[in-house]
Amino acid sequence: MNIFDNISESEKHLLYKCVKAVLKRYKKGEIVFYADENIDSICYVIEGNIELTKNDYDGNEILLTRIGKGETFAETFVCAGTKSIVQAKSIDDTKILFLNFRNILNICPQNCIFHKKLLENLIKIIAQKNLFLQDRLEMFSHKTLKERIFYLLSKYKSADNSVFEIPYTREQMAKYLGVNRSALSRELSKMKSEKLLDFHKNYFKLY
Repeated sequence: MNIFDNISESEKHLLYKCVKAVLKRYKKGEIVFYADENIDSICYVIEGNIELTKNDYDGNEILLTRIGKGETFAETFVCAGTKSIVQAKSIDDTKILFLNFRNILNICPQNCIFHKKLLENLIKIIAQKNLFLQDRLEMFSHKTLKERIFYLLSKYKSADNSVFEIPYTREQMAKYLGVNRSALSRELSKMKSEKLLDFHKNYFKLY
């Protein structure tokens, strides 16, 4: 959901002033923040896309998720008052609105309804992100790469089992599954030869 759901454009601009929102622009490949940084603002993507990644014990980069237009990130670290455990990188030219958490918590003297809506939306977003985290944990509970691939593809599989598209390049898919690209390519080729699936680029069909 969008943190500005049920908030009109005119109310939104008043909120920007109320919480002293700051707009920043990032070039493709630029780091928004690193792991282990202190974050004090919730980040709202106005334009572009962000990748959240984390390194495993062997130093391999794991893609946790992609954040697009109208989505927020860093809520958990900001609300918990802890350092970030992920790195946020712009994968396009991106515009991000930074909403200072303290200013969000401090309801304005006018006690405006749309400020309360913002808080309600934020709570719902955090709850949804917790559900997403549970999904990621379930994915990593699968021991083999084949099981992880099936788990990922099943989330996008069409009802009639026709060809469907996943929103990842091979490199992104490998990061999401926590493996290197060559290992993913080998496993996909093996699964194709075993007639378990077929694919072309990021289009797949499960048998």
